[in-house]
Amino acid sequence: MSDMRNVNNWVNKDCRSWAKTYLTQQLVGLGTESDKTKIRITSLDECTGDVDLNQRKGKLLAIYDVALKLSWEAQLRDGSKTYGTISVPEVAYDTDIDDYVFMIECNDGDLKSWIRHQLTPLLRTKFSKFTNDLIQNASTPPDLVQRRKAPVSLPAPLVSTKKEDEVLRTTVVKHSFDFNGASARDIYEALLDPTRAAIWTHGKPKVSKKIGSRFEFFDGNVHGILLQTTPGKSIIQSWRLKNWPKDHYSKVTLSFENKMDGSSSVNVVQEGVPLGQEDIIKKNWTGYYWTAIKDNYHQFQHLPIQSDPYNYSTMSLLGLLLFVILLMAFTAYQVSPLLRF
Repeated sequence: MSDMRNVNNWVNKDCRSWAKTYLTQQLVGLGTESDKTKIRITSLDECTGDVDLNQRKGKLLAIYDVALKLSWEAQLRDGSKTYGTISVPEVAYDTDIDDYVFMIECNDGDLKSWIRHQLTPLLRTKFSKFTNDLIQNASTPPDLVQRRKAPVSLPAPLVSTKKEDEVLRTTVVKHSFDFNGASARDIYEALLDPTRAAIWTHGKPKVSKKIGSRFEFFDGNVHGILLQTTPGKSIIQSWRLKNWPKDHYSKVTLSFENKMDGSSSVNVVQEGVPLGQEDIIKKNWTGYYWTAIKDNYHQFQHLPIQSDPYNYSTMSLLGLLLFVILLMAFTAYQVSPLLRF
């Protein structure tokens, strides 16, 4: 059997330019309206990633993974207008129609909810047609060019195709981010305080400082369990994306550090990331966590810090046990004259 990564078996076409033009035509102007509101997409501001059309032994395969940022305009019943953006961190060839993530920038909670329930279903429908349209309209044979310098391969599968060996292949992703003018404690609080988190996520996150509590960000597309904290210094979570294989969680360790110049940094070590998702995971952390916190920091920097729940560590339990033993010994000494000699 021939090696499917062999360049001689593949003919490939880079379709990024076609994809941007296609998505602009399909999405700009898309809208909906009700008695109170009329909204439409006004522009495709960003379209980054890869879009490839591959041909192997006469069969066409569309392989793509792009991130989009769209601008929208809403006209309200009183004639006023408001504006915002919708970011879609991943439009990929293997994404199910219900698994797309939409990050909606909107300060009006009711309007944001209306956009999510009325406009995003239209976007899902458009995305679901992309693969077929890419194959049908961008596959003119003369345009397909064979790559000579490097082999082309399919993205590494997340799960083994052998039923008896269904082992998820994972890797470790590391990155860091610097915050100017914010302390390590500020960033720690931004992640665990629901009031602060609601500001930078522009949503209704579920989060708590209680060890063992479950958290949800971005309408449940990111969720997990808080495993351990050291106030202002570290957070350890089990963490997963909604579209990951069922019951698979990564382990995220966040370490916060203050610097001499008044800035701070967060270092992230994420174990158990499905192989092939390293770049999108880094991009999502940077774009939807750290940049969002930095851009909205001025709105919550003066909020009071919530009290930290006491989490019993091994040392504290040993200390408590020692105290109980000493208390019992002292009590026995007081009530039993024989123990005084």
